[in-house]
Amino acid sequence: MTTGEHDSQVSQPNPFLTQYVPPRIDGSFTGKHIITVDQFARKDLQILFDAAASLRKRVHESDRGLVELCNSKVMASLFFEASTRTDLSFQAAMRRLGGKVISASNGVQFSSVYKGENLADTVRAAGCYADVLVLRHPQLGSSYEAAYYLDKLNQRIQNPTVIISGGDGIGEHPTQALLDMFTIYDKKKQFNHLTVTMVGDLRHGRTVHSLAKLLTHYAPEQVTVCLVSPRSLTTPREIVARLQASGISVFETSELQAVLGQSDVIYWTRVQEERFAADPQEYEAVKDDFIITPAVMRHAKPDAILMHPLPRKHEMGTRSDHDILDEDPRAVYFEQMENGMFIRMALLAKVLRGVYV
Repeated sequence: MTTGEHDSQVSQPNPFLTQYVPPRIDGSFTGKHIITVDQFARKDLQILFDAAASLRKRVHESDRGLVELCNSKVMASLFFEASTRTDLSFQAAMRRLGGKVISASNGVQFSSVYKGENLADTVRAAGCYADVLVLRHPQLGSSYEAAYYLDKLNQRIQNPTVIISGGDGIGEHPTQALLDMFTIYDKKKQFNHLTVTMVGDLRHGRTVHSLAKLLTHYAPEQVTVCLVSPRSLTTPREIVARLQASGISVFETSELQAVLGQSDVIYWTRVQEERFAADPQEYEAVKDDFIITPAVMRHAKPDAILMHPLPRKHEMGTRSDHDILDEDPRAVYFEQMENGMFIRMALLAKVLRGVYV
């Protein structure tokens, strides 16, 4: 596959995005693919959050029983798009549960791709070797296609395989949203009466797309979501409409100072340069629009929390700014990152074993 062919495929939404309907959790995770936050209801989130908190406690206490939860299980890591943190987080989660990891995390350099193999066959091949696949792919809807073909495969092989999405083009990043929600829940103890402000590239940012959707499923009372972005990178209209339909108040602006002082949760994102390959001039025009620095944080509430999915670039200022922000007790992005491992541990244990943790 040539680079041009790959770019063309990535730019086209996958038809399985509308053709495949993933199963709802409905209180039972066992054997279910995890590819969208739409599978979760409030009760499912509470089950998952309780499990993640329990696992965190057990990890910190060096509980040797953890390695029994996924003992003999194998996870295949298929990252067609690079992501150091998500990949390492899933691998660490599986190994802490006693499972094994097989990995081909070298992006589109998979030899199967260059030989012309399609995603359906690559996923089914990996499904013959592993109990769970973690897939990250640049094409919107790729995880839906993978789930469809794994369902077909599972009718033919003795050891069924499930898939967990590690990021689906510019669509969703469900486990990132789950760890984000868990972090807010952990720090704020509730969601009611919160103002959640999302800042940056809200057009391409799958982390904010998934978090916004998840907030609608939790159905909190009197929640306000502020969407702060350059005018060219505003949140997709369907997500705004969904927030409003759930009863969440939505305020869109390009002026951070209009909402910063009222924000309980500040979710900062970078402008994703890799999403502007077709128009690098557009990236240059907006990349410096929103930069969080210690001086900006002086205008935030004393009990606000500052989140970021990482990695960060200059959207958090200079290296010196990073060092100062990192010492701010309101900055929780490294706790957020650690929570990602606990959420993924909980998901792996539940989809593979269905165990109470």
